[in-house]
Amino acid sequence: MLKLLISRKIALYLLAAVLVALLISAFLPNTYTLSPERWHDLQLHDPDRFWIYSHFSTPYLVRTPLFLGVSFLLCLSTLACTVDRLVKVGKARAVPFETEKVFSFSVTRCAAEDLETLREKVQRFLAHGKWEVGCEETAEGVILSGQKGRSGLWGSILFHAGLIACFVAGPVTVLGGFRGELIVTGDTPVSLRSTVVALEGYDAARVPDLQVEVKRLRGEYYRGEYRYDFGGILAVTDPKGSRELPFSVNRAANYEGYQFSLSEYGSAPRLVLERDGRPFFDYYLNLRHPEEGDYFDLDGGVRAMVMFFPDFVQQGERIGTKSKRPDHPVTLVRLFRGDRQVFQGLFQPGDEALWEGVRIRVPDFRHWVSLTVTSERGVLLVMLGSLLGVVGLFIRFLSNERRIEFTLAPAGEDAAEYRSTCTIRGYSRYYPAFLEKEVLAIDEAMDNEQ
Repeated sequence: MLKLLISRKIALYLLAAVLVALLISAFLPNTYTLSPERWHDLQLHDPDRFWIYSHFSTPYLVRTPLFLGVSFLLCLSTLACTVDRLVKVGKARAVPFETEKVFSFSVTRCAAEDLETLREKVQRFLAHGKWEVGCEETAEGVILSGQKGRSGLWGSILFHAGLIACFVAGPVTVLGGFRGELIVTGDTPVSLRSTVVALEGYDAARVPDLQVEVKRLRGEYYRGEYRYDFGGILAVTDPKGSRELPFSVNRAANYEGYQFSLSEYGSAPRLVLERDGRPFFDYYLNLRHPEEGDYFDLDGGVRAMVMFFPDFVQQGERIGTKSKRPDHPVTLVRLFRGDRQVFQGLFQPGDEALWEGVRIRVPDFRHWVSLTVTSERGVLLVMLGSLLGVVGLFIRFLSNERRIEFTLAPAGEDAAEYRSTCTIRGYSRYYPAFLEKEVLAIDEAMDNEQ
């Protein structure tokens, strides 16, 4: 079982399967890439495709027990492989270097020096280059060796630690993260836990129980038409006190691991209906479709359709808005009983009207925002893992583990003008091109050394 767990081949197969699954799932639509209306329409009219998208797109795939299990196995395999290597190094008290499993390159040269003089020359060269020197006597001659890059092991360990952190990030995000939507009217305190709407697969009970309020909302339009700058202040009240967190487009408000990102911005006229001096309907209405109208249920089977015109203009019977700036705000209120319209009125802030003994008022209006609430607990692990991985690879690159062997032997009878031969053979776990270049450079340096 341990051999299977530390097998690099099995780990590579698992990693390839995860990457292929994620790559394919990235091309499938999901609730993040489709609007709620299109997602619901797909569910009604194309159930087969909806089933595929809702089971194999990325947000759903990463939450399946199979995906979490494979991620856990990858993490366990990498951890076991790292521990196994450390144990072997600890027992041997050295980093094992198996010349049969690495790249090699060699050159042979003849020397006029005798064997002992050549030996001293090689030893001086290795000592000057700060190699770890070894010596082995053989029947044919002597083998002098030098080794470098043992500290590269720790670069490998750091790289594996980074992989483990990245593998753990997925399950941590899925099991401990949160994603939801908070729609709140400006200057209206609300409870976060009771107001936020958790997306499918998440639980609103995870969010902290605190009070939030959006203040100083701003929405600016270039030339009155094009979205330019949006933002505000998120006031958070918890047992520790109150704090104000600024937010805007592409700048989320952060609170103890939760991000509040601006998603939508709109207008909320206040509609008040009174009977006998007592209001029975008094709400700021967050209009999601201000140009088409939003419907709200009232008492007695009556529905209200409300439209908002920030910069009202009227040409004959046609009404509309000149711009999206609230220069001349007007609210259109239509009341329906069944399918029959029973009332219609245009209200500037402060206007009122009477209908069947009901006093209808629009005192003022505010703005509302939709904030995407997320908690990605695994992001820090991904950042940490990436940092460890880059540092580990950099250490491994600078401390490439390699070995140089000088095989010294007397020259043969057919080379009477030479007294000895020297074979320089290099071994390296990585970078064969660098190895060849280094061996040739050593050969040249030996030739030039006095």
